[in-house]
Amino acid sequence: MAFLSLVRWTHILFLGVAQGLAAATLLRGEGPLAWWTLGGVVLTTALIVAGGSLFNSFYDLERDLVERPWQTLLERPVARKYGMKLAFSFYGLAILVSLTTLRWPIALGFGLYAFLVFLYSHKRWGYGVGGSLLVSLLAFAPLLLLTAALLPHSGPGFVRGLPLALALIALEWRRQWERRQIPRSTTEQRRIRVRNQWAYKLLLALSLGLIPFL
Repeated sequence: MAFLSLVRWTHILFLGVAQGLAAATLLRGEGPLAWWTLGGVVLTTALIVAGGSLFNSFYDLERDLVERPWQTLLERPVARKYGMKLAFSFYGLAILVSLTTLRWPIALGFGLYAFLVFLYSHKRWGYGVGGSLLVSLLAFAPLLLLTAALLPHSGPGFVRGLPLALALIALEWRRQWERRQIPRSTTEQRRIRVRNQWAYKLLLALSLGLIPFL
């Protein structure tokens, strides 16, 4: 349970479902679905997010103890003993999977994505309005990489889905900004902002149902 919490399994599940739905409907185009490419993209994304979450656990301890103290205390034994080794292992596996299943430009794109996720975790870039925007863009970068991996068939679907993608990025931007205000909020403000976090997450999850209809 501690390990699954530490790698943010809900984030991985959300991205995997979003990528699968987008590839099977919006980005598919004509002809059969490129299952090998889709599998490589989903697995590479999952490994990078898991590794980045483990890196993040070492550099965000103070904020996590304020925002989710019991969950953070549950995760710490795993993080101390295995976290950094597992993070580098996940990153290494992500590189291997991307190189064996994807074209080299896409694999290079995932390498850049992994590097930016590491820098975000290490350099604490998530603060302020600009930091929240960076986090939001990183959250949706795997869908953009999936679009690039499925080109040229994914082009028309990408154009149709662009308004929804921009709306979701704006929603995630707002969610991330509010989340970073929680430690500095009063008790009443903190209660409202924590409640809003669940509302934002629900809206993001419900938005997945719109993908097949675009």
